[in-house]
Amino acid sequence: MPRFTVVCPTYNRGADIVPTLDSVRAQTADDWELLVVSDASSDDTDAWVEAAADRDARIRLLRTERHGHPSGPRNAALAEAGGEIVAYLDHDDRWLPDHLATLDRLFREHGTGRDADGVQLVATGCEYRTADDATTSVTEPLSLCWHPELQLLGPLFEPSRVAHRRGVVEAVGGWRDGAGLEDWDLWLRLADAGVAFTTTTERTALLLQDTGTRRHRTARPQRQTLAEFDSARSARGVLDALGDASTEPALRAACAADMREWFAAMARDGAFVRPRGWQGPLDEAVAATVAATEELWPDLVLFRRPGRFVLAQTLWCSRPEHARRIEELSRRVHPRQYALLDELAARHTASAA
Repeated sequence: MPRFTVVCPTYNRGADIVPTLDSVRAQTADDWELLVVSDASSDDTDAWVEAAADRDARIRLLRTERHGHPSGPRNAALAEAGGEIVAYLDHDDRWLPDHLATLDRLFREHGTGRDADGVQLVATGCEYRTADDATTSVTEPLSLCWHPELQLLGPLFEPSRVAHRRGVVEAVGGWRDGAGLEDWDLWLRLADAGVAFTTTTERTALLLQDTGTRRHRTARPQRQTLAEFDSARSARGVLDALGDASTEPALRAACAADMREWFAAMARDGAFVRPRGWQGPLDEAVAATVAATEELWPDLVLFRRPGRFVLAQTLWCSRPEHARRIEELSRRVHPRQYALLDELAARHTASAA
């Protein structure tokens, strides 16, 4: 039984999958198996994986019928996994050589022996890189904090940064298909089941940041309603005001105050997780994050309901019940921002009357 099963779903990646496979072979921790699951690839991807398997018996190719979604291949790999810990690696990402060793250390920190209970789910930091291997950004400590409320409002961790004990995912129903981010859907179900992430500031994964990746092509069918209006003019006025430079200082100040208060409340909660290696002040990290955020209200849309015009925010989540929970929690933890939004809505409604 290997310590790790590495799960890599793929479709028509061709020779470009080789650096991903090589990054696993280069790990300083060598107790692993790599299951590459081809989602009925129609190019030469399978041949490249088989060539790698000929050189390294720890690599195995699985081939499934076409799913058109990575959840099916990941579930197929889970059914074949022999490792105590399952780690994910998307076919266009890579790991630094100490990724598995870092995960192994974190899993062993609570308890003794290979089968010790304790840490169930781990996420590392990462670097985001272009197809030309230029670093565009890196994870900061605040983005590695974890709490059920943070997990509800954001996807947090891409699969290539995550590992879990075998059986944890199957216990909540496995990976699910659907429009939206399937990793966010799974992490939320795990959080709802009481499973918490352990995180580290160590950046051991290299993730492709490119508009051609599937994450950027994912549909966003869910929406969070922000305000409703009787007239299109009022709705458009609020949309324009949210992007206007004159409104930004008040919105940014409200955002900073809401975020400081929210993180302080979560930090008093026993469920709040700081990343290993960071004990910095939350207030300073929140202020820096808000200052660096380019759009406070991204992905806004206007649409029409019978007799009404709706200002909404499109969401990456896959299910309407998740969108409803986001709307409820957002209004509770961002009261100042919503108060300003309501004030703008009232002002533009009155001017259109």
